[in-house]
Amino acid sequence: MIFRKLKELMRKELLILLRDRQTIPLLFIMPLALIFFLSLALQGVYADKVTEQQIALVLESAERTPKSLQLEKKIAGNKLVRRISRPPGYDNDRLFEYGGAQAVVFIPEGFAGGTRPVEIRFDPVLDAGYKVALRSLIIGLAAEVVLGVDDIETTMANFVVERTTKNRNFPSPLQQSVPGWSIFAMFFIAIPMSIAFLREKNDGTLPRLFTYPVSPNLVALGKVIPYYLINLLQIGLMLICGIYLMPQITGLSFNLGEHPIHLVPVTIVVAAASTGFGVLSAALARTPEQSSTLAATGAVLMGVFGGIMVPHVVMPLIMKKLAMISPMYWAHQAYLDIFLREASFGSILPKLIILTIFAFFCFYIAGRRIKWM
Repeated sequence: MIFRKLKELMRKELLILLRDRQTIPLLFIMPLALIFFLSLALQGVYADKVTEQQIALVLESAERTPKSLQLEKKIAGNKLVRRISRPPGYDNDRLFEYGGAQAVVFIPEGFAGGTRPVEIRFDPVLDAGYKVALRSLIIGLAAEVVLGVDDIETTMANFVVERTTKNRNFPSPLQQSVPGWSIFAMFFIAIPMSIAFLREKNDGTLPRLFTYPVSPNLVALGKVIPYYLINLLQIGLMLICGIYLMPQITGLSFNLGEHPIHLVPVTIVVAAASTGFGVLSAALARTPEQSSTLAATGAVLMGVFGGIMVPHVVMPLIMKKLAMISPMYWAHQAYLDIFLREASFGSILPKLIILTIFAFFCFYIAGRRIKWM
């Protein structure tokens, strides 16, 4: 009998949700759009810039000696460089602003004789990492030509050995965006959830519902479970898009890590935390307008502090400390533990405990404040 009542309450809530032909589709379209555009926008911000993006370069030479021609050929053939031509009438300033070039390399007269060095001019806004990479490349290639060495990097390899550990901090653009914006959209479920509750309360639907033999706890479950299932469906679809669709569209990779099965418990707990936030938003507000403002503002602030809008790894130290107040931070880091750090379930468990405490806190405060009648 209880399960039949719960089923009918859930059915009622789902029918109300399905009538809203704008909000519910938005909960799926919004994170998908954010994942697509921000993954592309972030590609050159914190990804491996040297291997994933070429530098647009104008290469010019004032002399045609064998050494100058050899250097020009070596620079133009390097995989870091994409050579472009200078448009007619464009000086360097205009070239950088409108011509699409990021650097100009000029081989002057006297280079072959050792009297004048190669000149490099960078776009002032070019990232420092690119500048270092291109400057090192030009110095190395010029040294090869002047010294008559075919490959100076190979020659020097016996003097330097790289011992770089595997990347465990910097996510790829998709690893950052897919879980990040999925979590953000999950917390946005608080808006339709709180609005629906307050409208039913204000228009008398809830008081009429209690004329039937049904308890407040059962009504609460009937309202919470549909939104919880929507959250699970949200992140499930976003992960499927991130794994199979987005790499085909954007050309970016998405590595799930060594233990993708850990996505299941993490997603279950994150969905509970976001649903709890929705219940709390409904409990703290008195009108639908207040609830939507509270839910939206809370979700945005949690996204700002939690490393969703700005990757946590590039934040200054004080912001990294403040990020820990946001449940989105713990949720996002749990996903990054799976994708990047090959973390065991024991390593992820503390984050899940924090999110579970947050969910219980939201449900407890909401239960104390909600007045059904």
